[in-house]
Amino acid sequence: MTKCTIRRIAIAGLAVAALFVTAPAPIAAQRAADRDRCINADGTSPPDAMIVACTALIEAYARGEIEPSDAATAYVGRGNAYAVTGERNLATADYDRAIAIYDRAIERVANDANIHLARGNVSFLKRDYDRAIADYDTVLAIAPNSVDALLGRGRSFYQKKDYDRAIASYDSALGLDPNHAEALAERGDAHEQKGQFERAIEDYGRLIVLQPSNPKAWNNRCWDRAITGQLEPALADCNEALRLAPDDSEALDSRGFTYLKLGQFERAITDYNAALARSPRQASSLYGRGIAKLRSGDGASGRADIAAAKAIESDIAETYTHYGVQE
Repeated sequence: MTKCTIRRIAIAGLAVAALFVTAPAPIAAQRAADRDRCINADGTSPPDAMIVACTALIEAYARGEIEPSDAATAYVGRGNAYAVTGERNLATADYDRAIAIYDRAIERVANDANIHLARGNVSFLKRDYDRAIADYDTVLAIAPNSVDALLGRGRSFYQKKDYDRAIASYDSALGLDPNHAEALAERGDAHEQKGQFERAIEDYGRLIVLQPSNPKAWNNRCWDRAITGQLEPALADCNEALRLAPDDSEALDSRGFTYLKLGQFERAITDYNAALARSPRQASSLYGRGIAKLRSGDGASGRADIAAAKAIESDIAETYTHYGVQE
């Protein structure tokens, strides 16, 4: 099942490829290593290691040993690590420190699109979407062909549930770069939230051509095809998603939903069981399993699952009625 999420902006700072060029070689090497770990450059650094590395850079900034733009990047990296660990107050504090650095930079150089883009990205991470949009608009006034600003603006409108404006921003980004994978994925998400499932299917299909090993693209298309009654193609998509990511609870949920609509209730229950073993509070799986149990004649257990799903998402029955599934 597709969730209402947008891909995280991993780091929101100015370019940091040439850090600390005047430092002695061993110090420069250590700071470069800290930089890579701080921004999780290879995608493998755990949050605690990111925090340690970012803190080392922030302390170097306090001693006057690195540039403000590098310090802003370190604050954002540490904020992202805090956000991953659920320490939202600490994350917000670090994002505020990064924004303060960008504020001072903008006071000196008001028309630098990169600084406005960086500040907009940090505001997005802080969930201050209106301020993020204001910065992205400024970037686009300076550099109308900035795909990054269009993506940022699209993401911000999406989070505000203003899907029409989100789609308009993604349309503009794809007008500049028709094969931009993130723009396709995120426009597909926005179309889905508007109930424009065929358009979402088209976007996910284009994404699959670009990224055939992307399990989320296959899963998302499976879900939307199942909603629109294209059940055999949906099942094929879900099978491919699970071949690529066998333990993905959302893909298991999507295939369970497809089996439910196909009337294959035992297979649906099996997939929902597997999904719930991985994500016990996944309301869609509880609700779908409950419906499958009811239709298999297991009324008491089915009603218990449905009640548990409604306790997590009070409007889930209405949502599934819209998807063509009723109690």
